[in-house]
Amino acid sequence: MAESADAVLAAAANMKPEAILLSSAPKKAGEALAVIRAAESLRDVPVLADLSHGRAGLRSLDVEDWVHSHEELASRIEAVLRARRLVERENASRLRLETLLEITQAATSSLELEQVLSIAVEKIGQVVPSDRCSVVLVEGDSPRVARVVASREPPRTLPLKLDLAKYPELRRALETRHAVHVADATRDPLMEEVRRFIAPVGVRSILVQPLICHEDLLGALFLRLSKGEAGFGREEQEFARAVAASLANSIRNARLHAAVRRKREDLESAYVDRYRELIEANKRLKELNRLKDEIIAVCSHDLRAPLQVLLGHGRLLLDTDLEPGQQASTEAVVRMGKKILDLVENLLERGKGQGARLALDARMLDVAELCKETAAELEILASERGVSLRSETPESLMAVGDEVKICQVLQNLIINAIHHAKPSGEVVVRAQRLRRPDGDAARVEVQDDGPGIPTDELHLVFDKFHHGKGGTGLGLAICKDFVELHGGEIWSENLPENGCEMVFVLPLAEEAAAARPEPPPSPTTEQARILVVEDEPEVAAVLAEILRSRYRVEVARDGAEGLAKARGLHPDLVVMDVFLPKMDGLDAAKALKTSTDTSDIPVILLSAHQGVAEKVRALNLGAVDYMAKPFQALELLSRTERALRLRATERDLARSLSMLRRVGSDPETGLLDRSGLLVRLDQELSRSRRYGRALSLAVLKAQRPVESGVRECAALIRGRLRTPDVVAHLGEGSWAVLLPEAAAEAASAIVSRLVPELAKQTQIVFGGASVQPEPAEESADELLERALKLVPGS
Repeated sequence: MAESADAVLAAAANMKPEAILLSSAPKKAGEALAVIRAAESLRDVPVLADLSHGRAGLRSLDVEDWVHSHEELASRIEAVLRARRLVERENASRLRLETLLEITQAATSSLELEQVLSIAVEKIGQVVPSDRCSVVLVEGDSPRVARVVASREPPRTLPLKLDLAKYPELRRALETRHAVHVADATRDPLMEEVRRFIAPVGVRSILVQPLICHEDLLGALFLRLSKGEAGFGREEQEFARAVAASLANSIRNARLHAAVRRKREDLESAYVDRYRELIEANKRLKELNRLKDEIIAVCSHDLRAPLQVLLGHGRLLLDTDLEPGQQASTEAVVRMGKKILDLVENLLERGKGQGARLALDARMLDVAELCKETAAELEILASERGVSLRSETPESLMAVGDEVKICQVLQNLIINAIHHAKPSGEVVVRAQRLRRPDGDAARVEVQDDGPGIPTDELHLVFDKFHHGKGGTGLGLAICKDFVELHGGEIWSENLPENGCEMVFVLPLAEEAAAARPEPPPSPTTEQARILVVEDEPEVAAVLAEILRSRYRVEVARDGAEGLAKARGLHPDLVVMDVFLPKMDGLDAAKALKTSTDTSDIPVILLSAHQGVAEKVRALNLGAVDYMAKPFQALELLSRTERALRLRATERDLARSLSMLRRVGSDPETGLLDRSGLLVRLDQELSRSRRYGRALSLAVLKAQRPVESGVRECAALIRGRLRTPDVVAHLGEGSWAVLLPEAAAEAASAIVSRLVPELAKQTQIVFGGASVQPEPAEESADELLERALKLVPGS
């Protein structure tokens, strides 16, 4: 009992009361209450006033409760103490929840694992009374050694290795995967083997909570209390369990990230090793290719020299007086010698590799006449083998092609048929017109009455170096290459009875095709229009003939005419020679690309001069492709198709960019622009007001426009945020960040972290601010403007 205010303070310092009862006169009671409220140690102690014995004047005091009689004194004090304990528990629960939220936010941020764990042990120590708080990590399901990676103790070298045999409580928690709570270390049997070591330290209570995520044991959260303090209650154990779940998830993610990083490094290392191996292999292939070229050069000389001697002696014989039969035979020898020499040249060119170009000496020719001539020349070979050889060519079949190559195809097929025909058999060469929707073609068939080709070899007879019953060596493979070079196709078939039939098809020249109406174009598709600009009539005819198999073709004879037709027709593609009369092809291409109405037309340039490709690249005229003469028909069609696809892709890309701009996206960064942000902000405002959820809007603004590195800034901002957060580029280095479920403190922290990072990235001073929606109806536009005005320097 204290009689004065000073006595109250002295008694309270000794007793540490849980409640104070004022039972003196009103004046003294008021003075004592003022002293109690002013003392920091007594500010939260509940105060009661005794109104018995006629002290009604005490009712005016600001106390927690009044006691009207001695009978209710005990119940009143107990009620006040109960209320105080409830408030203390509520405050402690709120503090634990706030701490858990801070730890969870740190665990889900971009901080390193060591930083996250250090923050966690520091926050836990502020909420749970303990003299030691540590995070211990282990590897595997049955660990013997653990590592202390974070601890709320005086600084020491971390990580610190622990022998689990010396820590029975930690070993028990890791083995059972359940929390271990040692309420009294001086009595608990679990601590018997280490009690002599912990007794001098005065350890009273221990709490170990395992860190487990997706059934993976990662470590444990270790808490220890020394003597003189209470043990860990139920609330502290539940708090430790919640914190452990958050930390376990963060540790598992960090380990997965480290594993992915190691895997990426291994793959990069393997890629470098493989790349080095490929470089070495490429060097070896180049050396082999050089040796092959030397061999071809030697073979070229060894093949040409005997043929030149043969032809020389043949011509000498023709200059003498020969009998009519001898004259015809000598002329046949010389003629065939010339053809063999041409074939040798083509074979040597073909042997240079798959990338070597085959020259196409194209002109107008009659396929039917070539069939008759070739059959007549090979009659002697057929008669020697006792085989009858005849040709059936009912009409003329005019086509654009290389006479030497088509003759070689016919010779190879006829000789192959003679070799496989039965004794006293027959070989028939038949040429006829084939009607097709895309244009007439010449169908040439070479039939024999031999045993035929096994069914499983029919698709292999034209393969290079195939050796089987259908053919040998390069002969039939060369036939396939030459036919496809002319835009045709070749195949083999077995006849219904006996024998085999080799068939190839060549497109006929347009002017030689039968006069018949063209099929109407499909209403849903339209052929692309190609403009050919070529001054040589023969080359122009070949180009037009090849391209007409798939496209509509227009022809111009010089650069000026080509430029005029391009502006008038606006074709889908221009195929143009470089050296043209009136206007050079390079000048015409430059005029097309600099004019707004023709700049979108792709151009393919042609030239017989090997150095023009470098000139075209140097001038950077905008041509999509370059081809050197002579060229292959299939290659021309392939490059034409690629150029048309490129143009279609560019158009689709332009349309996509236009749509992106219309729907509120920033094409430079791929993020939302201002209009897109306002739409999303309006949606988030509606959700926030409907469900009472937190919402923040942060803005980051440069003091001057950011001219370069905008995409890098976008990546930096995006990498510092959570997945639900929304980033928008407002233009000229201004950014907005929409933060759902984020309070003002979290938004301010994000702004404080991003402003210096952006300044370091761009070398430009940035300002930032964050706002929260007002309770009143505030539009998205108004909220954004309010945030922008708060940025320093705005």
